[in-house]
Amino acid sequence: MNLPRWRKLFTAAAVLCSLALVCLALYLVYLDRVISETFDGRRWSVPAIVYAQPLELYPGAKLSLADVTAELDRLGYRQLANLSDPGTYKRTDQRLDIHLRSFQFMERMRAGQQISLQFANSSLTGIADVSGRPVPLIRLDPLNIGSFFPSHGEDRIVLQPDQVPVLLSEGLKSVEDTEFDNHLGFSIKGIARAAWVNLGAGEIQQGGSTLTQQLVKSYYLHSRQTYTRKLREVAMAILLELRYSKQDLLNAYINEIYLGQDGVRAVHGFGLGSQFYFNKPLSELDVHELATLVAIIRGPSFYNPYRHPQRVHERRDLVLHKMAKAGLIDDATLAQALRQPFHVVAGSRSGGAYYPAFMDKVRQELTVLYAEQALTSEGLRVFTTLSPRTQDAIEAALADGLEKIEQDHELPAGELQGAIVVADTQTGEILALAGGRTAGFDGFNRALNAARPVGSLLKPVVYLSALERGYNLASEIADVPVTLEMRGQLPWSPANFDGKTHGPVPLVRALGDSLNLATVNLGLSIGVDQIAQRLSELTGTTPTNQYPSLLLGAEPMTPLAVLQLYSSFASGGFAMTPKSVVAVLDEAGNPITHHPFQLNQLIDHSHAAAINRAMEIVMRDGTGKTSRFAHSGVAGKTGTSDDYRDSWFVGFDASRVAVVWLGYDDNRSTHLTGAAGAMKIWDRVFAQVAVDPLDIPEDRNWREIEYESGLLATDQCAQVVNVPLPADAVLQVKEGCGINFRNLTERLRRNIGSWFNSN
Repeated sequence: MNLPRWRKLFTAAAVLCSLALVCLALYLVYLDRVISETFDGRRWSVPAIVYAQPLELYPGAKLSLADVTAELDRLGYRQLANLSDPGTYKRTDQRLDIHLRSFQFMERMRAGQQISLQFANSSLTGIADVSGRPVPLIRLDPLNIGSFFPSHGEDRIVLQPDQVPVLLSEGLKSVEDTEFDNHLGFSIKGIARAAWVNLGAGEIQQGGSTLTQQLVKSYYLHSRQTYTRKLREVAMAILLELRYSKQDLLNAYINEIYLGQDGVRAVHGFGLGSQFYFNKPLSELDVHELATLVAIIRGPSFYNPYRHPQRVHERRDLVLHKMAKAGLIDDATLAQALRQPFHVVAGSRSGGAYYPAFMDKVRQELTVLYAEQALTSEGLRVFTTLSPRTQDAIEAALADGLEKIEQDHELPAGELQGAIVVADTQTGEILALAGGRTAGFDGFNRALNAARPVGSLLKPVVYLSALERGYNLASEIADVPVTLEMRGQLPWSPANFDGKTHGPVPLVRALGDSLNLATVNLGLSIGVDQIAQRLSELTGTTPTNQYPSLLLGAEPMTPLAVLQLYSSFASGGFAMTPKSVVAVLDEAGNPITHHPFQLNQLIDHSHAAAINRAMEIVMRDGTGKTSRFAHSGVAGKTGTSDDYRDSWFVGFDASRVAVVWLGYDDNRSTHLTGAAGAMKIWDRVFAQVAVDPLDIPEDRNWREIEYESGLLATDQCAQVVNVPLPADAVLQVKEGCGINFRNLTERLRRNIGSWFNSN
């Protein structure tokens, strides 16, 4: 009677087991597909790496021994007694011996080599190779300034197996998974040990994970500890072991493992971890440094070396003992490594530096040419124009200068903001860029995105337009009141900064003293539409303001746009579109794109020379005369917007043009003119980078005129300025000049210098 019933139960159980096995098989097939697709695709995703411009070394370079050693320290070179390894240097009196690392430059691969540098009087006087032969030019390896990691925040430097030190790969096994070479993805002993701990605790506290299981967790699973997640982890680990070799798995682990957090960026892999914590390649790490990285992987938050140095130090020493026990290091090496003080590099990011504002500009340029996926996964190598030494100078100038200005003018502490952009005058290459007062802050980039009224910075465009229509620097223009009826608005009556009128004044004085009334009268005679058109040609952007207030700078522009405008003056009349990218190479080192500068003349050379001379006079005799570099061969222009909301200054020498903006984000008054605010910051920048004086060649058409009247000057005239004038210019001689002792002293100095040169 009961036999059929048992048979039915057995049959049902068999069917259920078969269905369960089929479901399990299908689930395993699904897991295998997920593993193969994700593992093959993701383990070789390599973010684009971005490099600064390398420091060029050549005899005669204005570089001191301290300058070069500072750059070597920035690059993570170590000062040692012997130079057997790349990435080291030795200093002896005024000589510097360096063992350069190998590096794939844009043009070619430079093998690691030893060089010697000789210095004297803050200059590099000679370079020789290891055999003593002179070297005309050599470059240090460029600084890695960041990468374009994916939106989920992971960043890594992918290493091939032959780039991984044996001590690291074997050390990982000895510390994290002694049975790695033999197990099938999981360890029975490890699981049993973890189960015993978890049963005693009443919850899951340990996982007993192998290296393969840790790789699975990093690739596919959430961090929440549950029994079902653990079973899935084991299944996936087995499938990984069946599909891939042990070398593949270990190399993937080395490139994937999470090693810490740097703001929004997650630091993955030992390649990036080495740069992040020690500012040098993995191949150059000492034994105790490798042990530190191995110590951190157990729990990057718990073993955070910045927050818990003593905790990490103790685990580092435990790792060293395990390495010794496994026979990976001998007793002498162990003792030496244990004696090393615990140390990580403070604030290191991808090789010792991170400049988010500049990186914004790089991304802005690259996204025009490349898809986001290419930037975040194809291992591109991007060479940029950034000069780390100049960048350091502007960051220090902005931070220290704003604090000083706030103190001197009794402004609220820490609220005044600023932005700086510095470019090469001859190429338009951006050498440095700061988007705010806090260095390294990854947020609103004022240099690129803060469009604010520029005030008198637009006046050179008005005066250039006048020169192009037959005016010259001695031409007389009227600084007299003007009132314009505006449709639907109150009449517009501009005024000079000093509240006065000055009658007839020469063009050079009107620009030098930034006279509003003279500028408006001049601009109206030319036509506001003509000035707007010329501004559009110089910036590539049509101004939003087509009203007469444009003549006084009532036009919002970003510091980057102002840089483009003034680069046309600083270059001698050529269009210099600011750029940050020089070239892009693929992962194999092959050039993909090159970004050369292009010469396109926007301003006649003679007109550019006249405007630049006028802006030199702005510094010597006009609104810039309080600058510490007023008589150092620089040209510049101050700018102040209505109600002192924005303080601007642009200045350039023969090598660099720099734009500085100061203001508040809420647009309230700063109570600062361009000279009292932005120019002070500019002075601080050039005090660090050194001025390269302008050399505007003078010819027989240059004439000495009186600054105040524009008439030909006599020996007794005050404020004499030497300016280029058309050959047919007819000027009256100034009569009744008073004696100007400053001018007489300058003339005496010139005459004495000429006498010595001729004798």
